[in-house]
Amino acid sequence: MSMKKYEKLHYAWVILGCSILMAIAGFGVVGNVGGNFITPVVREFGASVSSFTMFTSIEAAAMAILYIPAGKILTSKKIGHVMGWAFVLEFVAIGLMGTYRSVPFFYFSGMLLGIGAAFSRYTAIPILINMWFKEKAGFALGLTMSLGSVGTIVFNFLSAWFIESFGWRNAYFLLAVIGALITVPFVFTLVKSPQEKEILPYGAQEETEIKSTAEKPEWGLTRNEAFRSPVFYLAWATCLCFSIGSCMSGYVANFTTMELGKSISYGATASVVVTIGGVLCSSILGMLNDRYGVKAGLLWGVVFSVGGMLLMIVSIQAPGVLLPAAMIMGLGGSLYTVQAPLIARSTLGGREYAAIWTVMMTGNSLAGAFSYSPMGLIYDRTGSYKGAFLICMSMYLLSLVLGWIAVSQGKKMQQQAK
Repeated sequence: MSMKKYEKLHYAWVILGCSILMAIAGFGVVGNVGGNFITPVVREFGASVSSFTMFTSIEAAAMAILYIPAGKILTSKKIGHVMGWAFVLEFVAIGLMGTYRSVPFFYFSGMLLGIGAAFSRYTAIPILINMWFKEKAGFALGLTMSLGSVGTIVFNFLSAWFIESFGWRNAYFLLAVIGALITVPFVFTLVKSPQEKEILPYGAQEETEIKSTAEKPEWGLTRNEAFRSPVFYLAWATCLCFSIGSCMSGYVANFTTMELGKSISYGATASVVVTIGGVLCSSILGMLNDRYGVKAGLLWGVVFSVGGMLLMIVSIQAPGVLLPAAMIMGLGGSLYTVQAPLIARSTLGGREYAAIWTVMMTGNSLAGAFSYSPMGLIYDRTGSYKGAFLICMSMYLLSLVLGWIAVSQGKKMQQQAK
């Protein structure tokens, strides 16, 4: 099939706009179905924090099971239709949450959310951007996650306002409807692969150049080669540490209301401040990775994540530190969403990126599945999130060491291949 170079406005920028809308819905709407809802739900049902947040672990486990087939389906079928139906499933799951009469029913929605998320968010968005951007991939992914975080800010405030004004049940209905309206029509009609549009990705060579350099394919390991390489496991372990370390960002609102005794609105404010920091972090990481390399982005994220969590612990005795701590924590908060896929690509190459990344995300989601709810259990057992913060800090520090080694070894492999 002949492929055109591109028109005046490259279609990749349309895809970027759709990716931002999907990130707004995926991380803004879907990402806020826990957070502000924890306190009112557990109080109404007389449940523990860990029993309610178990639905998030089920969501992560369902994602993990489906990531590998999702990667194959996303790259072989009409990607817009696959992602569109995935979002429909997620918003139906959120609407159902407003009808439940006991905590175990939330586990069903958790399963549906996980199935949808496998085809719409953490794997799908990086795969879509990788399809369309052969240049400026760091910028595109960073901008997507950065502006997607704006959705998290908006919907964090909206969910708190909905809960206080209309009750938590109606809040779930409203979030589901709004999320569907801002994504589903655009995903079904505009999201397509370069093959469907019959144009080259942004930054790709023209056909004549491709023919002259056909013997030099894009550098990277095949999936089988990656499985035999220690670098793959180092990069994967780094991402696993990101997954575990990022768990506490979902508990900031609950930490504020239940441990510090503040209102739901104040808890939402603290969570939003983390997200504002995350907006800045996504943009900064994109710039640092494109300009200075992945080690610079890794170092930035770990320093701010660990520093912010340390100040969160301090805020237990000095609540006035909470909001500055939230901002600092947020400034390192995009390691999982932005830095992880970039580390995978830089260490293992782009040759079979989708196949390798989906395998890595399987483990990442399992790590999240088995670590998110236990963070709530730590509070249930001790009455404090201090131990949970310390665990997450240690994971981030370990990721710095492992990631640094992985990137160095990946660079050596690329130089040897040349």
